[in-house]
Amino acid sequence: MRRTLNKTRFLAGKTDPENTSLWLPLWMHLWDTAGIMERLVRQWLPESVKRAMGFEREEALLAHARFLGGIHDIGKATVAFQANILRTLPEARQRLETLTPLDCPEQNRRESPHARAGEAVLLWDDCPGGIASIVGAHHGKPQSCAAVDDQLEGWESNYYPKGQKKVWEDFWTELLMTVLQDCGFDDTAELDDLNPQEEVLLTGLLIMADWIASNTEYFPLIPVEELGSMEDYPARVDRAWEKLALPFPWEAQPGIADPQEFAVRFGFAPNAVQRAVLEAVDTAAEPGILILEAQMGVGKTEAALAAAEVMASRFGLGGVFFGLPTQATANGIFPRLLGWADTQSEETLPQAIKLAHGMAELNECYLRLQGRGVQLEEDAQEAHQVQVHQWFRGNKQALLANFVIGTVDQLLLAALAQKHVMLRHLGLAGKVVIIDECHAYDTYMNCYLDRALEWLGWYKVPVILLSATLPARRRAELVEAYQQKKAVPDAPWKTSCGYPLLTWTDGAEVKQTAIPPDAPGKTVQLTTLTEPELPALLRRKLAEGGCAGVIVNTVKKAQKIAQLLRESLPDKEVQLFHAQFLMPDRAARENQLMARIGKGSAPERRNDLIVVGTQVMEQSLDIDLDVLVTELCPMDLLLQRIGRLHRHRRSRPAPLQQACCAVLDTGEDAFDAGSEAVYGQWLLWRTRKFLPRSIRLPEEISPLVQQVYGWEREAPGGAQGEEMRCVYEQTQEKKKARAEAYLVPQPETHRLAQLNTLDDWMQNEGARSDPAARAAVRDGDPSVEVLVMQCRADGSIHFLPWQEGGSAVAADSPPPPETALKIARQKLRLPAVFGKAWKVDRVIRELEADNRSRLAAWQLSPLLHGELILLLDENLTARLAGMELCYDRENGLYYQKEETDEGNRI
Repeated sequence: MRRTLNKTRFLAGKTDPENTSLWLPLWMHLWDTAGIMERLVRQWLPESVKRAMGFEREEALLAHARFLGGIHDIGKATVAFQANILRTLPEARQRLETLTPLDCPEQNRRESPHARAGEAVLLWDDCPGGIASIVGAHHGKPQSCAAVDDQLEGWESNYYPKGQKKVWEDFWTELLMTVLQDCGFDDTAELDDLNPQEEVLLTGLLIMADWIASNTEYFPLIPVEELGSMEDYPARVDRAWEKLALPFPWEAQPGIADPQEFAVRFGFAPNAVQRAVLEAVDTAAEPGILILEAQMGVGKTEAALAAAEVMASRFGLGGVFFGLPTQATANGIFPRLLGWADTQSEETLPQAIKLAHGMAELNECYLRLQGRGVQLEEDAQEAHQVQVHQWFRGNKQALLANFVIGTVDQLLLAALAQKHVMLRHLGLAGKVVIIDECHAYDTYMNCYLDRALEWLGWYKVPVILLSATLPARRRAELVEAYQQKKAVPDAPWKTSCGYPLLTWTDGAEVKQTAIPPDAPGKTVQLTTLTEPELPALLRRKLAEGGCAGVIVNTVKKAQKIAQLLRESLPDKEVQLFHAQFLMPDRAARENQLMARIGKGSAPERRNDLIVVGTQVMEQSLDIDLDVLVTELCPMDLLLQRIGRLHRHRRSRPAPLQQACCAVLDTGEDAFDAGSEAVYGQWLLWRTRKFLPRSIRLPEEISPLVQQVYGWEREAPGGAQGEEMRCVYEQTQEKKKARAEAYLVPQPETHRLAQLNTLDDWMQNEGARSDPAARAAVRDGDPSVEVLVMQCRADGSIHFLPWQEGGSAVAADSPPPPETALKIARQKLRLPAVFGKAWKVDRVIRELEADNRSRLAAWQLSPLLHGELILLLDENLTARLAGMELCYDRENGLYYQKEETDEGNRI
């Protein structure tokens, strides 16, 4: 910086609580952060984010970014901060006390945290309110306007001791003028007025730069007797940047729109759906939202990835976010997307990849990619062109990697008023965002999705939404959210029942095309039956071999049906698949099912197999069933399940050559209690009403979905139907109200510049921890996850008999990292009854008490800290919160004394 600092060199910025001989002067931390801000803009930030930040020229963005980095901690130039930080540094304290006493009333310090103080000081010197509010928000939460206004009048004793006002104002002026001049400004009046959207992105960038500059691995502290030297710059920043080694933005190549290039990338020529998607994105003048509605198995994933390459190349995006409904679907697609990401990276310029969900660190494929020192399996290491960069490992930094595959929660969290949400916006603003199975979210989650889409639309982020069964009304809501419109006048695109269907925006214009299928369709015969009739149907259908799937709506029902079929059809093999298995057991069952009834499965492996499962079968498995039985569920989900029937071309036994789906119902007006608890009466009633005798796929998918979900266009039905509809709509309104309490504000720009700040932007914080945040964007009671181990009669702790050979683990010491990782994989989500408001506290209290008495040392393991361990006895049973649990390798978790069917879902 050109101007020479004088007295402010005595101010402290950082200390080491374990080594009082080291410190970092405030000016050096500011210079470090300014240097990192400049390098992030020049070398890391995608072009699309630079445009979204609102500056006409990159040099103007650079000047403002560097200014923010150089001034962000000016709030540490207060007597409250300096008196506190210099307590353990007597030498540095004495130096500063030659200029000013450090008297400050201790009880008042918390009223002026340094981020708030920084905003107040900048406003004192007539800095634009938006710029000042970024400084106020750089610890992740914007300030309240009233609190900032009170600072220099109501809490002046935190800023300077009595009689010392001019000394401290001189500190502020010296810092501010030096930073301004270094950035090419002469006065704060030359700084730009920004809007809140630009301020959110710049705050995210500042948080990122501050975290990097605060890491002593990159920016070491110096001896306390030294004041630092300007001669160290820019070499100090260059060394840190080289050591940090952030990946460059992804530079996609445009050639994928060519059919031959597509075939090279994916191994097959593009079909009609994929060609239509590529043509739309290749000709659009502006980035926008694209919604692809097409049948299961048509290659929507490849269409989306190819479209992402085209849009990233055309509009300067630096990465991709691929969001899926569940951890299972994210894990399932990760190897596939990893292979695609490898094609986008060069050995000399590796891109960063991130698997982002609550149990990502237990995914073997992902762990191998990290190059950890934990031995996973004996299989050979694969060479990949992408890397897991250490700096993006934290949950809050997850979306900053180039390629992010995770649960949709990671996107929804961008709409949650949570500390550091600006980092999520920074990560998303530079990516093509792909959301798979966008029909799979309830009204509560859709509130967060819609608000996130409003922000992505403002940033001009290309968004690709994929669905096989999307209600037309929901299609319109998604487009309107992206375009930040309350409602769009009725237009044909809002009600079209074409299928496959492509809807996309080009600026303000909404375009749509129905895609003529280039493959023959199929007819599925539908029939209804009751539970007692099920064994006879399967006996008849499987008389000459083949495999069957039975998909029901609750774990309890799945276990009951499996038991019925084992007793009634002893010559058939009955397998269960649901979410209440231990993670390794579920993974093993999934691999087994894929081998036996997946795409390449042989007839001899398929014959006489019946798989009974829950909703996990409709979402995460590429299985091919010869005959399907599904419990009654909403039409869109029923069609998803039918997508597992005759999924691939193959020779099938004579009784199974015609695709047949039997819908399991009660045979009376009442619905199954468990199904009603999961889905409510209204959608079940509508689906039952419109259930046809046969379905022509794919042509009739959309008309059936629109029939069930399009009740607004119908005349009122009978009294029974009207009552169910009212209950359903009231429930949805309550869900919306709950979600809206913690949404970030809508993107908007005020006419008055002084209102375009981040102040009061996050008055209601939705969550204070990452697990709480993930829970906040999903409705319902919290789920309780446990690690399951066995405690034998002699008190020794073991893995379950078939896990790790039932080996013992010492209870009185932290397990070594390799063992801790294996224990962390023994994860199981308890049935939702254990998460009910009236039970969850007791559940956690009992588990914590048991863990304290038997496994206290395990909490010292980083991988196991905070985990709840459920200890089963030698019979694999346990008592918890007045219930008896039993785990069975073939059936998963059972429990007795259940009080309702609600919550056994999936």
